[in-house]
Amino acid sequence: MNSDNDFILNKNLNPIFLIIGTILSIFSIGKWNIPITIYIWPFCFLHYLHINENKVSSLLKVYFCILIANLIRWIGCSNLNLSFDFLAGFYFSINTIIPYLVDLYFYKKVPKWKSIFIFPLTVGLTEFVLSFYSFSNNNLYAYSQLDNLPFLQIISLFGTFFLSFIITLFASILDYSINIYLKERKISKFVYYYIGINLFIYLFGGIYLLIPYNNETIRAVSVRGISQEYYVFKKNDILPLETYYNYINDTMTKAKSINADFISYAERAFAFNEEDKEKFINKAINFVKFFKINTLISLDIRYKRSETRSKQNMNLFIDDKGKILYEYTKHNLIPFVEFDYFPSKEPLQAINTKLGKISTVICYDINYPLFINSLSRNHLDMLIVPSWDYPGVAEFQSKEARYKAIEGGFNLIKNTANGVVIASDYKGRILSYFSGENCEDYFIVSELYKHGVKTLYSYIGRIFNFIYLISLILVIYYPDEDGNRKELKKKKN
Repeated sequence: MNSDNDFILNKNLNPIFLIIGTILSIFSIGKWNIPITIYIWPFCFLHYLHINENKVSSLLKVYFCILIANLIRWIGCSNLNLSFDFLAGFYFSINTIIPYLVDLYFYKKVPKWKSIFIFPLTVGLTEFVLSFYSFSNNNLYAYSQLDNLPFLQIISLFGTFFLSFIITLFASILDYSINIYLKERKISKFVYYYIGINLFIYLFGGIYLLIPYNNETIRAVSVRGISQEYYVFKKNDILPLETYYNYINDTMTKAKSINADFISYAERAFAFNEEDKEKFINKAINFVKFFKINTLISLDIRYKRSETRSKQNMNLFIDDKGKILYEYTKHNLIPFVEFDYFPSKEPLQAINTKLGKISTVICYDINYPLFINSLSRNHLDMLIVPSWDYPGVAEFQSKEARYKAIEGGFNLIKNTANGVVIASDYKGRILSYFSGENCEDYFIVSELYKHGVKTLYSYIGRIFNFIYLISLILVIYYPDEDGNRKELKKKKN
């Protein structure tokens, strides 16, 4: 057992670490986010585990605190019911405790300073692995810094998981440095390293934000749609086709009057049965030809099927000449909610248009980082995301979407039926913002940059994400200055 990892703070302070950690955890990430708290509460729990001899009991206490904090944090985040919110809180608490468990197991088995990296590397690895399952990805440590633009720019190089690694590295370094100071009355060199890393991140971010844009812009219009209004207030979302045609005509007339280049409708803007599909699409194409506006139209189609999944949630991108350039069906369905929709398995496409290279996904799809990263390798100029948000997390989810834009170097427009409409550039700057909760209609105009940029992460993203696993293995098993593990065991014997 390595004495360098034995902490000697007064154990009477133990309950204080749990209390402070629990309270601050409630006010991080999620809808009550206070960015500074994300640095403090992981340290509180990590330090508590390191200074207690009964590891099992300590871990259970920390998990209970994390569970309580997550349950409170996510209450009211959906408009479904409390049981769904509690399920989300429980699931997030399981994800959060994994790095503490790994750290607790290896902490005293790893010589000296290497123990610093176990916790943050496991955080990065856990977030990467769980990114294949979107339900976990609303809880990333990096999402605590939604409005810290200089800090966020580093993810254009190394991705969102790297930001989570840097944030949680603070907890490990502070924990280690307290021990060094109490024993040797000196400040650990890792404190200076950490300050240097953050100075580099902010310096890079500041310079990156100052790089001028290509000034060519697109005037984009976001409108809600009409089916959702009736679905929310009257529980009947299938309307006569003429009602849809009148709505399209009105919105396109208004868009044409301001010389809009593009108009998008929110998720499931027009709902109808399969027998009306061809008729509606042909009529929509005629409108686009007449007004000569590039259009993304979102459909909710009901099929006559005997099986459970009988609905299709899809987008059509129609260019200003009336040609359908892209048909996209939602890939990732919300668990326990969209059970009656069938998902698409087709690979995502990037299409060349007069607006630049663009693509589209639908709402919940944006929560899958690796899914979106498959698009960013095509070096998009713009991603269009028709959505239907839950009011409890509308602002959080809309701002969170900008992380993918920074990673991939594309401009973003997220249009929603019941939440936050947002447009941002590839640096995460918000170009337009509108809270449309319970709003029956809106007409939002955004000036988007026409061109994106090629980011390092769009090239190396999938490869770089494995660095957390490789580094963790090296930290645990790679020989240090005292020799490898076998030699250490021989010395002990």
